[in-house]
Amino acid sequence: MASRIARVVPLKLGYALSDRVGDLLYWRSPSYRRNVIENLRHVYRGDITEPLLRRQARRVFRTSSRNFWDLARVPYLHPSTIDRIVTYGEHDLSLLDAARASGKGAVILTAHVGAFDFGGQLFYVKQYNPYTLTAPTVGEFVYAAVNELRLSQGAPLEDISPGAIRRMLRTLMSGGFVGLVADRDFTDNGSAVQFFDAVASLPTGPVRVARQTGAPIIPFIVLRNDGGRRERYTMYIREPFYVARTADEAQDVQQGLERMVAFLEWGISQAPEQWVMFQRVWTEDGARRRRWSTRTRTPRTRRATDDVVGIGGIDASTVPGAEQAVPDVALETATTTTPTAASIATGVGVGTDAETQPVADAGDGPGPGIDAGSDASGS
Repeated sequence: MASRIARVVPLKLGYALSDRVGDLLYWRSPSYRRNVIENLRHVYRGDITEPLLRRQARRVFRTSSRNFWDLARVPYLHPSTIDRIVTYGEHDLSLLDAARASGKGAVILTAHVGAFDFGGQLFYVKQYNPYTLTAPTVGEFVYAAVNELRLSQGAPLEDISPGAIRRMLRTLMSGGFVGLVADRDFTDNGSAVQFFDAVASLPTGPVRVARQTGAPIIPFIVLRNDGGRRERYTMYIREPFYVARTADEAQDVQQGLERMVAFLEWGISQAPEQWVMFQRVWTEDGARRRRWSTRTRTPRTRRATDDVVGIGGIDASTVPGAEQAVPDVALETATTTTPTAASIATGVGVGTDAETQPVADAGDGPGPGIDAGSDASGS
């Protein structure tokens, strides 16, 4: 239904409505509002006033709502349209061509910044087809609806399972691409690292996968440039980096993690008000996070993750992002993070990560966004 509405409503009006929904959710979701404000507090490191910090937090909700509106439009957009409205910043897709030519493929890494889910559709339009695993974190109806939107441009999605994780690794080792999102440790088995002004737990999965396979990590973000209610996005693809594979695995992972964190800090700093992360990234209550992590993992996804731990040092997860596919991976090929508009159209929030989008206030528990899984292309 949301997709049909988005098809006939003019873009400017759709964005205006999305902004109003974002404002509504900002005021009606106190827990998510607090989470976003606290996340931004770490990013800005005290450099802005409290009123401005709260204004930026409200813009995060608006960004999320616009992301969902964009995702709802994807089935009706011609591939050439997506190609036209996504421009490039530092590098273009030739970096992916080089990785494919090398025969090693690449780990395409992103964060929940900007239109990561929508922008990520460009990878499918251009036939790079990063492999994506998903896991239901919302109701079956919503999960199916969101995946249908993601599949509309040919995204290779598959529910997480031991077999799917092995296929993901084979894809990478055969020269294909895998999409991962790594700006939050959804399963609580990541590594503690300095992230902006404090220590946070982040997934090491992308680093471990790259080390295991020898594939480079190619970071990217897709920022929204729609201040004037136009439809424009800029994809910033950063220089690839490799994770060393020496006899000292711990040091290899740590060095790779430091480079990953440097990218995440850079990407989020480009537009903090577009960091659509509705769960706290920095938390002192690890026990509460572990409790919620366990509750939100179904027996099936728990078995899938647990069965794969130890296989090539990899553990799997997903979107958008919440179960890990290599010890501590947040496998999400960029999904759209928009819990807002979804609330009106479908009664739930949508996001690239069902875990990162707000729909209704759920205390401190995981947000029931729409991303029933995760990807690394962009929303």
